[in-house]
Amino acid sequence: MSAPAVDMTKRGFRAPGTGFMVGGGLVGAFGAYLFQWYGARMLDPEAIAPISILWTLFFILATILLVPVEQYVTREVVSGRKAMPSHLKPMLVMAGIGALIGAGFVIATLGRFFAGDPQYVLQIVLLSFGYGFLFMGKGVLAGSRRFAGVGWVMIVETVGRLVAGVILFSLVLRATSMGWAMVIGGFAVLGLRWWRHDTGQEQAPASLPAGFLLGYVGGTAPAQFLLAGAPLAVAVLGAPDAMVSIVFFTFTLFRAPLTLIYALQGRVLPYLVGLAHGGHQERLVSIARRVVLIGAGLAMAGGLVGWLVGPWVMSTLYGAQYRPGQVLAALAAAGVMAAATAQITSQVLVAEGKTRMLGLAWFGGLVAAVVITMFLPGAAELRVAVGFVSGEFMALGLMALLAIRR
Repeated sequence: MSAPAVDMTKRGFRAPGTGFMVGGGLVGAFGAYLFQWYGARMLDPEAIAPISILWTLFFILATILLVPVEQYVTREVVSGRKAMPSHLKPMLVMAGIGALIGAGFVIATLGRFFAGDPQYVLQIVLLSFGYGFLFMGKGVLAGSRRFAGVGWVMIVETVGRLVAGVILFSLVLRATSMGWAMVIGGFAVLGLRWWRHDTGQEQAPASLPAGFLLGYVGGTAPAQFLLAGAPLAVAVLGAPDAMVSIVFFTFTLFRAPLTLIYALQGRVLPYLVGLAHGGHQERLVSIARRVVLIGAGLAMAGGLVGWLVGPWVMSTLYGAQYRPGQVLAALAAAGVMAAATAQITSQVLVAEGKTRMLGLAWFGGLVAAVVITMFLPGAAELRVAVGFVSGEFMALGLMALLAIRR
């Protein structure tokens, strides 16, 4: 007999542990910026440039390859199925792909972006596997509605990385110390022993992991290149190391809303899956429509705020050497809010298992961004910023059409 599916709508968003999960997400987001702030205060923009590239590279790989694992495991556990050990293989495959791609990129650009230091090769490999277990753990905990456990995952990762960074910097004041702290943060979560809560029935999955994961990867790959590729893009376009770091810290700081959404979307997905399985399509459409309208307004407001106070915030937090121009700050803020809105809207399609449709919206946005960046004259950072905001609004428009129109 099959195990009963987890009650996905019990107490809605007020289920036990939700508040702690939100708090953990806030701690994670703030801790990530505190870690970066500490590094920026200890190193100048040129010295920290390798970490700017490493963090960007890993963020792209993790969100493309490992977030889909978390969401797949969440859907399986919500449906009463056991994730371990059957889903270890697809997780290790996805992590291995990330390790190969990441190591290949670092090796190919070792002299140009990583000061010729081979430690970064090992770091990107270990990051891929460490966070593979972390994202699988989040999926198990979210799917079994242990939302406080998800909060603890984000807290332990953040505190472990920050403490390791302070200790390692006290021993070796080099950018590689930040890289090793990132590795420690990912593996620290294994101490929570999250697999104890994987108590579902061992039965065949509702859908093949390959189909779900490939559809999700195809949909999110262009999204993550569009969202997080700005530092890589300005580096490829020939910007100096200092500007690469300025772009990295500006986009990363302004990406706070989206970082929080990625951390907490495992809480939203079980609710949306419940609506999808229950045939409440009109409710899903209503949610998507409301998110798009509110998010578009927030994106415009975000651009204005970025213009008015963005440069001041950056110079106050990181130092005058990290201050961006007003146009760069405004475009980054507006684009990130548009991306956050599109990501929330995309969860409607994920809940319905229609992950292949995600690629239509994100790929359209990426094409728009690349074309504009390539043909727009001017400084590398402004070309990339204009392409970024244009691509994000294009993706938002397409995502709205796919999620709302039936």
